[in-house]
Amino acid sequence: MQLGGAYVIPTWISIVGVVMTVLSPLLALGGVFLGSYLVRKSDRELDTWRHREETMRMVRWAVEQILDGEDDAGTDAGVVTLRSLMRSELLQPEDYDLVAALTAAVAIDRVGAAAYADIADADIEVVEGDSDHG
Repeated sequence: MQLGGAYVIPTWISIVGVVMTVLSPLLALGGVFLGSYLVRKSDRELDTWRHREETMRMVRWAVEQILDGEDDAGTDAGVVTLRSLMRSELLQPEDYDLVAALTAAVAIDRVGAAAYADIADADIEVVEGDSDHG
């Protein structure tokens, strides 16, 4: 539109320009926050996965040491590892029952119920079977 030889910008265009000037940095900031949230969530999931992998690697090693039974030092190292792992923050809460059951299965037969009692929860009853029934 031309008014007296000068061009005049319509009011709605100037309002859109001001709104876009204000909103574009806010939208960019929102994108940064969303990206940061997604990266942190991914890092937490990766950290949980790494803890679980390390836990299962330690459990596997300890069970192999206990079941190998070639020397008392290896058996003791396996039991100590399982005992420490069950008390450590490395063990995820959802994996505790699995590791406790596995520890009970391999440790009671190898080291006896008295040694296992330190590992088990107070609520768990330790039951030993005879050689015919495991």
